Amino acid sequence: MDRTDDSLFEKMESLRGGLRLHCYRMLGSSHDGDDVVQDVLLRAWRARSTLEEPAMLRPWLYRIATNACLDELRRRPRRALASEMHPAASDPRAPLAASIDEPVWLEPMPNTWLTAADDPGPLASYALKESVALAFVAALQVLSPVQRATLLLRDVVGLSAEETAAALEVGVAAANSALFRARTAVSEKLGARDPSEFAAAAEVNEALLARYLRAWEERDVDALVALLRDDVETTMPPSPTWIAGREANAIFYRQAFASWPLDAIRATRVGANGQPAFAFYRAPSAGAPHRLRAIHVLEIRNNAIARIDHFMLPAVFSLFGLRDIAESVDRT
Repeated sequence: MDRTDDSLFEKMESLRGGLRLHCYRMLGSSHDGDDVVQDVLLRAWRARSTLEEPAMLRPWLYRIATNACLDELRRRPRRALASEMHPAASDPRAPLAASIDEPVWLEPMPNTWLTAADDPGPLASYALKESVALAFVAALQVLSPVQRATLLLRDVVGLSAEETAAALEVGVAAANSALFRARTAVSEKLGARDPSEFAAAAEVNEALLARYLRAWEERDVDALVALLRDDVETTMPPSPTWIAGREANAIFYRQAFASWPLDAIRATRVGANGQPAFAFYRAPSAGAPHRLRAIHVLEIRNNAIARIDHFMLPAVFSLFGLRDIAESVDRT
């Protein structure tokens, strides 16, 4: 490579983190997003001679990434949380419904990805943690692919109306119309919640998290339930079963805790989607190894737990750099 190519390569690499987040938001899958961004950068490198203005590198790369994601979305169903796809369990004592192993589940994303993100453009209206919160990413998945791309390019990436229209190969008026519909649909999906609430929910309440973890490790259902909001929801993908409401969750967890041996649970703190999260290890019987079972993501509102998404999806474990068996797990 000559010096010009060296410089271009370095600039492309500096945008890798932001492109990976963009692909994750588009696809709802950290696993697929990580794969697609590799292909995007390879495709861009091979097409580098078509980049007419070096100053346009960022919108040019996001254009390639967006269209790669749109191609991917044409080949598979949308991803969602169980609470978006099925009714809540009518009997929290019933066994979990059989797993759905097709790629339909929204996946968590490791917080380490946030440190590599590039700065959004000046027109962006979402802060970084707001733009990866599970509730926001889930809301994106209800949009059509073009609406999703338009909202992300304008309000998250911070491209101009003209740059967004060029990326999607439509007129500015069509892009603005898609943006209006997308903003309306996301607002309706999130209800009265302002996006800034997502960033506030990511602020760590160490005392609450310590009490939460202790409740799990000691199988103390009453202590766990005391931390939950009345409208709390628990999901457990790949099972479509989910539990709605504090009373139903109390019944569900009481039964689960009673079925596990002493010292069944070990956990370590991880970060996911800018929210508090744990890697959960469980021993199936006394004396058995504690094996990684889930990435456990919490949504906290007003110092109470509003949502527990217990992701039992092995495909994403490697992205968090987690070992399969807990040998000496840090519980702090």
